[in-house]
Amino acid sequence: MNSFLMIILAGTSLLRPLSERLEDAIYLTGSFAQTDYWALTMDSEEASGTMHLAHPNRFLLQYDGSEDRVMGCTGTEVFTVDPVFSEILVYSGSPTGFLHILSFASENECSVVSSQSGDSITVIASGLFEGGITEITAGYTLSDSLPFLFSTTDANGNSTSWEIADLQISDTVPDIFFIPQLAGYSIIDAGTL
Repeated sequence: MNSFLMIILAGTSLLRPLSERLEDAIYLTGSFAQTDYWALTMDSEEASGTMHLAHPNRFLLQYDGSEDRVMGCTGTEVFTVDPVFSEILVYSGSPTGFLHILSFASENECSVVSSQSGDSITVIASGLFEGGITEITAGYTLSDSLPFLFSTTDANGNSTSWEIADLQISDTVPDIFFIPQLAGYSIIDAGTL
């Protein structure tokens, strides 16, 4: 049975269980399936791999099919390793990890729509958020507040979504949240592009 709810508020208590779970978690890892969509060309691309999340605001996406293709956040810097161009793009300044993006919906006035099916709840927050994001979607299970879906859409209609599965929780954080040093790769400050 599905139930629907629409409200307008400053922040959203509907995302609080997920945000608190991610804040309290020391380390989470699982698989992901990512879909990127570009509205202008109506092209999409799918990828999958292993996701690592750790507080505060650290994440690492290791993509299947290419050992060097990764994207992550050290907690202060977001980076993307592109093996096609042998480049490591570094975005300094405001971190944009999953927890940081969820805080946008909690700190801004927004329209919120939620739907519940069994043990799962999906929350869609619409508004004007940092980084040009206009919509944030998060899905989590009510029983353990662990995520199964995360998506952002920008003002141009471009979106990225991650379906998350097989999450495992640990009290130990592996030493993986750093910008890799790869022979032959150029490190580029993305703020200068």
